[in-house]
Amino acid sequence: MQHRTGQNDDSILTIDRFVPHISTVPANAGKLVALHLRERVLASRVSRSGDAPMGVVLFVHGGFLPGTLAYDLAYKDYSAAATFARAGYDCFILTLTGYGSSPKPMMDDPANVDAHFQHLLIPHILKEPVSPRYPFKLVSSRSEFDEIETAVAFIRDLRKVERLSVYGWSTGAPRVGGFAALHPELVDKVILVCPAPFFPSDAPPVAIPEPGAPTLLQTREFLFEERWQADVRVEGQIEHPEIRDVLWTGLMLEDGLGAEWAADERGVMRAPNRMNYGWRANAANIRAPTLIMLGEFDNYQKRRDSWHGLKSTEDKVFVRIGAASHFAMFEHARRALHRHGLEWLASGTVGGARSGEFHSDRDGALFPLDGTEKS
Repeated sequence: MQHRTGQNDDSILTIDRFVPHISTVPANAGKLVALHLRERVLASRVSRSGDAPMGVVLFVHGGFLPGTLAYDLAYKDYSAAATFARAGYDCFILTLTGYGSSPKPMMDDPANVDAHFQHLLIPHILKEPVSPRYPFKLVSSRSEFDEIETAVAFIRDLRKVERLSVYGWSTGAPRVGGFAALHPELVDKVILVCPAPFFPSDAPPVAIPEPGAPTLLQTREFLFEERWQADVRVEGQIEHPEIRDVLWTGLMLEDGLGAEWAADERGVMRAPNRMNYGWRANAANIRAPTLIMLGEFDNYQKRRDSWHGLKSTEDKVFVRIGAASHFAMFEHARRALHRHGLEWLASGTVGGARSGEFHSDRDGALFPLDGTEKS
């Protein structure tokens, strides 16, 4: 399915595909599923399909927002994928199992919501707390790498390229970083935005799947007030306050069932319970040139550990984004993320430098990092 945005020959196409994949998620292992993969690309690029692309970028989302909202929010200039496509890149956005329009095995049963969140469903969906019918966590780092591998194989065949670049925000960073560590021959450049802290373990669980429940929930209040607003510290950091309404409306449309599960009309968002491991070890094995951008108000020191964990690549740049939180991509600072990301893809530099540490203001002006750590 495809449609156009824009009014001329350089309009940006939106092409939604469902890529066949043999699942390695324990709950539906061995079954043929379809993973949602969106492409944003200039119409003029598609009309010259024989031409080699300027570059191909795969965006992989984090722990709660599906990729189509994280990277392609249809509001003003918030879509990173549209910005990068306008610059000439073929952009693909993968949505993993448990999110958006990709499969959600075991997640439609409210009994399979983790016990910590079941109170949100009582008494209108559940009468009382219940034990999960599928008493295990849903996805693992390995199953997500498998899904990224399938998407990359599809993209390489579609665009006839040997390598592509990868872009991950939040938990998307260990997802694409792990892929880059496992498949250095397939990755051109890496961009990690507000990366998740290192996971507690580099070893997989002794038994997969781990005991637990498949589904986690998050309320609007928790997402926007406890997680985001707590790190809004300067005037104008959120340029358009209505962005939260736009995001939540999109989340409810993407989730579908979660919109019906809350006690009021606001709904709840669902996400898969994950078995994460290996991020520290994988960071140490990334060989591709890597750019890390981290908001100065985003649990700064703990998340900056991923920068110090990059040991096997000499081309690496760290940028502290001023006046930005973990949700920098939905704040004024998104302009800095776009600006530095585009330069990195084009030349493997930020401000002309292939390595080093910098501070960026929220519009993208760069300064040497003065060594003062902010938390």
